[in-house]
Amino acid sequence: MAIRVAWDRNPVSVHGEKTELQFLIEHLRSNHYFTKHSLIMPDRENDEEAVLFLYAPCDPRWIKEVM
Repeated sequence: MAIRVAWDRNPVSVHGEKTELQFLIEHLRSNHYFTKHSLIMPDRENDEEAVLFLYAPCDPRWIKEVM
């Protein structure tokens, strides 16, 4: 998976293909009960990607499990 996470932003932004981000959300929800995120939206900076925002603390290891 080619997911990029901007940990230095508030809220944290996650960039990647829409299907990858959907899979990530499902993984976070089912394995870590993480539900504080935005909807997946088109990325204004890169037309080929999508973006979502994380509104609660998220352990970076949870995202690495998917990559």
